[in-house]
Amino acid sequence: MPAGDVFGLDGFFLNVSNPVTVSVVDINTASSSAGIAITGGSFSSGTVTLNLSNAAGLTTTPFYTGTIIGVSSISQAGIAHTAYNGTFVVTGFAGTTTVSYATTGYVGSVTASIGATTIGYIQLLTDGNVTNTTWSSAQTHGWFGGGFTPTPAIFSTVDRINFSNDTGTANIRGPLSSARSSLAATGNSNYGWFGGGSPGPLSTVDRIDFSNDSATSIARGSLFQARWGLSATGNSNFGWFGGGFPGPGGISRVDRIDFSNDSPTASIRGLLNLARYGLAATGNSNYGWFGGGFPGTFSTVDRIDFSNDTGTANTRSPLSSARRLLAATGNSNYGWFGGGTPGTFSTVDRIDFSNDSSTASPRGSLSLARYGLAATGNSNYGWFGGGYNPAAGPGSTVDRIDFSNDSSTASVRGLLSVGRVELAATSGQAKGPAIKLQKAGNYGWFGGGFLTPVRRSTVDRIDFSNDSVTASVRGPLSLERFGLAATGNSNYGWFGGGFPGPSSRVDRIDFSNDSSTASVRGPLSAARAYLSATGNSNYGWFGGGKDPSTFAVATIDRINFANDSSTASPRGPLSAVRYNLSAMGNSNYGWFGGGATPTIVATVERIDFSNDSASASPRGSLSLARLRLAATGNSIYGWFGGGQTPGGQVATVDRINFANDSTTALARGSLSSARYSLAATGNSNYGWFGGGTSPAPGSFSIVDRIDFSNDSASASPRGLLSLQRTAPTATSNTHIG
Repeated sequence: MPAGDVFGLDGFFLNVSNPVTVSVVDINTASSSAGIAITGGSFSSGTVTLNLSNAAGLTTTPFYTGTIIGVSSISQAGIAHTAYNGTFVVTGFAGTTTVSYATTGYVGSVTASIGATTIGYIQLLTDGNVTNTTWSSAQTHGWFGGGFTPTPAIFSTVDRINFSNDTGTANIRGPLSSARSSLAATGNSNYGWFGGGSPGPLSTVDRIDFSNDSATSIARGSLFQARWGLSATGNSNFGWFGGGFPGPGGISRVDRIDFSNDSPTASIRGLLNLARYGLAATGNSNYGWFGGGFPGTFSTVDRIDFSNDTGTANTRSPLSSARRLLAATGNSNYGWFGGGTPGTFSTVDRIDFSNDSSTASPRGSLSLARYGLAATGNSNYGWFGGGYNPAAGPGSTVDRIDFSNDSSTASVRGLLSVGRVELAATSGQAKGPAIKLQKAGNYGWFGGGFLTPVRRSTVDRIDFSNDSVTASVRGPLSLERFGLAATGNSNYGWFGGGFPGPSSRVDRIDFSNDSSTASVRGPLSAARAYLSATGNSNYGWFGGGKDPSTFAVATIDRINFANDSSTASPRGPLSAVRYNLSAMGNSNYGWFGGGATPTIVATVERIDFSNDSASASPRGSLSLARLRLAATGNSIYGWFGGGQTPGGQVATVDRINFANDSTTALARGSLSSARYSLAATGNSNYGWFGGGTSPAPGSFSIVDRIDFSNDSASASPRGLLSLQRTAPTATSNTHIG
């Protein structure tokens, strides 16, 4: 499922819980607006079965767990159910999904079946504050516009590819305002902007409304400098257009379009490190990478910092070979650059955004060598369309790269409506954080710990919306312990390891029924304490710690949340043994920082969740070496706070930028007091650090809150845990992934 910013399409919902509308799709229309169709289904007492067509990015993973589907405006065969609004809590998706529905909180009848003549709306909703989400027409389609053929003919044609059904010929949509080639495009969740081009050069910027793409695109403000042979990338708020021609040897200027105010002329920002044209660009929410180009032929890759875009771009490591007239796309973690000339390339290079100081890695190839092509994609796939092959001429072929298996040759999908060269492409893939969905959790749970000489099984719950009061005591862990670790998803929290013992025990808290004693699940692969944990929506990774025999371990165990009665499986280890470390992550990676080997270290290591049998890779470091610290984060950054150094306890809080994690973490504002052996959790907006100890005054019950949007300020003291404790652990119902 592609990542993107919050948006909702028109529709209504009458349920009293007033959830946030995430997406609305028509039932049984010719072109489902979200790339998914309701192909059938029926109501019965207590359940409704919906037959859903598979769509790009929808998997059998229970991604929709906890999400609500609302149905409204249902009618069939003249029987109106004008405001029917049952709520369906989805438990999985596998083509046909059976879901339970509420019998209260809706208006209307439950007598109709859903069939070929049924009309109405299906709404994907959530019962909480969604900060990033998915599933819209803009994110399940890609638009390819402009281009030329050597006849010569220049096109204003815009083709739309349906990512969920990409084997057919693309649909022709409304055209650009004028025919042109050698243009560039970028977009967000709602619109696509096509700028510059030839004949000219042109400064025109056209905007396509993804929700109404049968109309001719609207000319908005212009680029500051007319040009062709440029490239573009962007995030959800702005688009950056860089390079191009004319100019002696090309242009290095970068113009920025403000998507929220796109009628003025684009603003001049900084420069590329090297003037050029015929280049390609992609990016994530924080940076844009511009690669290749000419005159001559370059392998150079420049990186623009979106938050500081008035300076000259930084030169990063190059592509694997020099080329021009190539194309690029990417997701939040990587960028793929494919095709190009001189000669004719089928090569696809991959840039690791988090390690862009290394030369791009050649992956699989396109199905056909070509140049002058265009590319776009979502978080799972990239589509490369059009281009020129000397033997075959201008092509309409569309290749698809599977980002999770990019060492294979790209698969041939459908065709563009006409073969063409030097076109541009975009999609509604807002270059958001490295997540599928982040639901801002409502609560955080702090469990275990000790107050000498008493060990604790107590679990406290903090209400994030009312965090100035003392935490409420919930059901206990199954065993009194400290030095344990915890992670969770939106429904459950898993607490593993710890002393006495050490222990391999894993307890699971049911967030919806947290007054009960935690249930014992399958154990870790070996007993240990002073470990740390992180996870995504499907798995939890527990790393490092002390075991009974070997002082410290590098072991990482993975718990499968869907099968947590089994023993955790050992995966690839940390790069070195350590204990008293801390960890957090996003949906794709986990970062483990600090600890002792027994020497106290500042090391930060990263686990790739999609390749967790490999050893963790060392990244940058914390600002100072320490152990017994705590960590939390959101989808973009991670914060490590407190801890113990050889000189004593500290209040220091470091921030890691996930997109640039090979550098030393930045020291931000501090905790309200120096302490170690504390715990932390958070949601997408704040982090809460609670408990811990120092020689004086001893154990803490205080909870500090870090404002992620203003993390240079000192953390603000909020309420208290129910009792003082040292070496607890914490998790929340914030859902990432």
